[in-house]
Amino acid sequence: MEEIKIQGARIHNLKNISLTIPKNKLVVITGISGSGKSSLAFDILFEEGKNQYLSSIGILAGLDREDRFDTMEGIGPTVAVRQNTIRQSNPRSTVGTKTTILNQLALIYASDGKVMEEYYKHLSPSFFLYTTADGMCLSCQGRGSYYDINLEHLIPDRKTTLSKIYESLQVTTGFLQLLKKKYGMYFDTPFWELPDDIRGEVVYGTYDNGKQSYCLERILRNAFEKGEDVEEVYEKTICPDCHGERIGKEARGVFLHGKRIGELGQMTLTSLLDFLNEIPEEELSQFSKNVVKKMKEKLKHLIQFRLGHLTLYREMSSLSGGEVQRIFLHIHLESRLDSLIYVFDEPMAGLHPSEKQSMIEAVKELRNLGNTVIVVEHDKEMIHHADYIIEIGPRAGVEGGEVVYQGNYEEYKSADTLLSQYFYGKRLMPERTATRHMLDISDCLILEHANTHYLKDLTVAFPLHVMVGIAGLSGSGKSSLIEDTLLRCLASAYKKNIACKKDIASKNNKIDELEHKKELSGKGDNTTSIKGVERISGFVKISQEPIGRSASSTPVSYIGVWDKIRELYAKQPEAKIRSMSAGHFSFHSKGACKDCGGSGYERIFLTSDFSVDKLCKTCHGKRFNEQSLSVHYNGKTIADVLAMSITNAISFFEDQNHIVKPLSILEKMGMGYLTLGQPSSSLSGGEAQRVKLAKELGRQLKGNMLYVLDEPTTGLSLYDTALLLQLLDQLVASGNSVIVIEHNVEVLKSCDYIIELGPEGGDKGGEIIAMGTPESLMTNPHSGTGRYLT
Repeated sequence: MEEIKIQGARIHNLKNISLTIPKNKLVVITGISGSGKSSLAFDILFEEGKNQYLSSIGILAGLDREDRFDTMEGIGPTVAVRQNTIRQSNPRSTVGTKTTILNQLALIYASDGKVMEEYYKHLSPSFFLYTTADGMCLSCQGRGSYYDINLEHLIPDRKTTLSKIYESLQVTTGFLQLLKKKYGMYFDTPFWELPDDIRGEVVYGTYDNGKQSYCLERILRNAFEKGEDVEEVYEKTICPDCHGERIGKEARGVFLHGKRIGELGQMTLTSLLDFLNEIPEEELSQFSKNVVKKMKEKLKHLIQFRLGHLTLYREMSSLSGGEVQRIFLHIHLESRLDSLIYVFDEPMAGLHPSEKQSMIEAVKELRNLGNTVIVVEHDKEMIHHADYIIEIGPRAGVEGGEVVYQGNYEEYKSADTLLSQYFYGKRLMPERTATRHMLDISDCLILEHANTHYLKDLTVAFPLHVMVGIAGLSGSGKSSLIEDTLLRCLASAYKKNIACKKDIASKNNKIDELEHKKELSGKGDNTTSIKGVERISGFVKISQEPIGRSASSTPVSYIGVWDKIRELYAKQPEAKIRSMSAGHFSFHSKGACKDCGGSGYERIFLTSDFSVDKLCKTCHGKRFNEQSLSVHYNGKTIADVLAMSITNAISFFEDQNHIVKPLSILEKMGMGYLTLGQPSSSLSGGEAQRVKLAKELGRQLKGNMLYVLDEPTTGLSLYDTALLLQLLDQLVASGNSVIVIEHNVEVLKSCDYIIELGPEGGDKGGEIIAMGTPESLMTNPHSGTGRYLT
């Protein structure tokens, strides 16, 4: 069949829509956040393609399926990658293993590697791979580094009890109860007086089926990964044996054109290609020449996809969603498969405007192989190149779920939809209320000698009380400058400030203000330091990291509203009669359905990491037991409330201001379409970021704060971007400062000041190539961003 025909699609907010999608075309599905586009692309097209394929080979035969649509014709095997897919956390899964480049290098080293020593025992390819027992460095188990806990710094007082340690690390109540069950008898014992075996368990935990128990190392590792300042007590140490090369002693003695394989693993893909081009042909056997030729083609392809800044040893778990999708796209183009249906989730995310054309060409190439490529996307360039466009709307949540346009690009120009009005200038981005003439370059934070990763010993001034954009190509050093350097320096400075104040209070000692500032700014000519910290009252990092990975975590629980709703239900007459507490209205506590444990479904594992979900026959997806569902508030059960959108919940709880106020902030950010029970793990990176921003805005902090955002427009249409810009403008107008790492030209145009890194990515980046107002970048010949701001 040449078309996919869908009749009566009605999952989530889709309103029994029927549409026809042409096959072997590039199809873009767009719409504002919450309109239903992902429901159509992933919950209908991808899920049915997957289920029909599995049914055809007898795996899902006989399973009841959710009533998601009436009929579907023309669907085939479907492959999808989503932005919010939880990627492998295994540190051994790297760019080199995923692309198989490391395996190819291992073949060359085993064939043509040279030693310095006269005697050389031939090594098989496995000795050159850190993923094998033969090849890994035994000291670091193939990781290249490990983390050391400095217990003397963590617990300097010999009398500090175990209880006080957990308190200082802010262990949550739930985990504290678990720890009390295990170590309760030792809670009041000074840590340094604990028995050796107990002290070892407390610090490093125990392992059950490869899973580490809750321990100090795990607490500190989680804090470190979140960017918290724990470096004084939890430091990443490069393996002293392999020096980060990951491989064992035998392989470290083998060279190819003067380089060990571990050295190549630490090179960027661009530098690796340069190195392979330098190898004289006479140094290689015919076998290796063939392998090198294929490897060069692969590297050129990856560099074309704007991945040249990555190293072979870069862990997959550390990549952005856009980078993961570009590697995925490369793998499938290389496979040359046809007749498949591919579904992509914003493959343009994280790309500089100059990098977009290569991605568009790659997607077209996948289509030209004979595949159907369906892209959920907001980017105007991708939409311009689409063979077929579908817009879902007209708005979000209950006001969305309809097909408001389907057709080609030329006809889309005259369509009067919400997004087409933004695409073609009928609607414009909001004007800034805080104007740029307020820019005071002397009122700033100054970061000196920034040299993290590939940064070239930078000194950078960040103007305060304005909105500052951080721009540049992928891998040019934006995150290194802001997240890995600026934020860590700020955290360290505030920590020293607190320690200094405590010292003053305890010793009743006066410290000269200038000396105090000197301590905050750091010492040493070549040491990274920061000045001007006293000019802000605090800082908030708002990243795209998930706000929760479990099905029990929801956005409303994250902002603190869910507890208030449960307490409200516990106060109802029916609940009081049955002596029910707030726990009876929690689906992962006393209120949970006994058969599904509060998940609402039964999970069936087909393999160790692949599963399908079947609706719970007892609660029918409501997650609660009968007792909890017998209590009503204004005629609604707790399960009914979970099914409400944020917008509907605001009306429902209109007389409960402590519930309505936090929800109203989310609605103002364009997130009124989210349901109260939506799992946090299902949110996109951009949605998670906006929930974090809403939580911070709900704290009612009094101005003079620094807000740092990492690509907040990920997952946002131009309509949603306009709402975000209004909020950021309000923050600045209230006396706060905003730093935003961004590629979106609409956001950069609205910035008061832009700092651009480059000129390229990886080791060819890390420099400041332009800075100033958007207008000044437009005429700056060194800027790679300026010409896109017109």
